[in-house]
Amino acid sequence: MELTFEKEDLSKAIQILQGVTTGRNTLPILSNILIRAGNGQIEVAATDLEVGIRLKVLGQIQEEGEITVSARKIGEIVRELPDEDIRLSTVGNDRVQILCGTGQYKIIGLPSDEFPPIPSVDGNPFTIDGEELRSMIQKTEFAASTDETRYYLNGLFFNLTPDATQIVATDGRRLSVATHDSLEPKPDEPISVIVPLKAVREVVKTFAESPTIQISLKENQILFADDNATLVSRLVDGEYPKYEKIIPDNNDIQVVVEREKLIGPIRRVSLLANQNTHSVRLDLENDEMRVSARTPELGEGQETLDIGSEEVVLEIAFDAHYLRDALSHIDAHEVVMEFKDSLSATIIKPVEDDSHLCLIMPMRLDT
Repeated sequence: MELTFEKEDLSKAIQILQGVTTGRNTLPILSNILIRAGNGQIEVAATDLEVGIRLKVLGQIQEEGEITVSARKIGEIVRELPDEDIRLSTVGNDRVQILCGTGQYKIIGLPSDEFPPIPSVDGNPFTIDGEELRSMIQKTEFAASTDETRYYLNGLFFNLTPDATQIVATDGRRLSVATHDSLEPKPDEPISVIVPLKAVREVVKTFAESPTIQISLKENQILFADDNATLVSRLVDGEYPKYEKIIPDNNDIQVVVEREKLIGPIRRVSLLANQNTHSVRLDLENDEMRVSARTPELGEGQETLDIGSEEVVLEIAFDAHYLRDALSHIDAHEVVMEFKDSLSATIIKPVEDDSHLCLIMPMRLDT
């Protein structure tokens, strides 16, 4: 095999694949990327048996062939090379030679025979707007659980219905739901799957510039694809909580606030919050909100900001991290916060926009 690449094209592909190969793999082949040239095109691929990615790379083929090579080592070498054409070839004994400028490097590879195959999208896949899919993932993935004992929460819930597409994440204390209707064709019946966090994060990276993305389901796998890339992931086997039932519809206390003007006080005041609970307190009285925190060992702090509301009096506390995460992932100048009382879940969403909703459970108020 003998190939020639522009540095930028090869480097970009390797960077995407390294997100899959950075885990602790028991099989040496899973730490490698596959480089394959045939039928007039060059493909590179990587997998950890949970997530797999295959990419087409621009380049010139002098001689077809295939080999696997350490993702980490080829990535380190290519990153340090000058901005000149890179010539890559196999030179016997499963060695890969890299030539660039006056530099010559040889890496020990492995035959491609044992590299796991990555399936392709076939049949009648769904198509979704790429920008909308990336946005929905970014608006929700922060709320997913990282507690492995609750494995069914370690991913995003894709709820595809004839009416809308929803992506949902929760860790049991907070919830984020993003909704859109750009999926085509509409499914005849609802389809619900849990996609691992690692996979959805790689979707955002792999299809960062894709205008449209195809989605296909195969047994216990989900595939995402465009003209140049395919990502396949195992699905999480579990039953997702009935999240619709925990979204309240009787939170009658509504407060409108500028998002950035609330994030700042929360960030600053939380510096003096209890380091174990991260609790910050919101005191609402008429058209003002006081954000405060205090810890006997550290001190106390508070800030006041104007809010748009009717006559309202409420005292409530939240984990500052949860509150800041929700506000940071809502794409709006103003948000509406919907409260019931100091013990019930609070809803935060953009003003006059139901396409994104965050829910946070409050904490016990310190007296």
